[in-house]
Amino acid sequence: MSTIRVRAHEIIDYISDRKIAEAVNFLEYLKLKEEVEATGEILSDKKMLDAIKKGLKQASEGDLVELDSVIEDV
Repeated sequence: MSTIRVRAHEIIDYISDRKIAEAVNFLEYLKLKEEVEATGEILSDKKMLDAIKKGLKQASEGDLVELDSVIEDV
């Protein structure tokens, strides 16, 4: 665990449950913000978006590969 994560855990031990609830709400906001940013990055990457669309099309057409065969190739 990183130093900053350890420090955050230490601080939690010294603040009230009410303040912890506020911190958790803020952390949930930050998590959601990162998820939205990551989605935006994917959607702005034409090559990746094309690959996703191709994969979805293949899946809808039943053009699938067994997981075991993928694992064997790795």
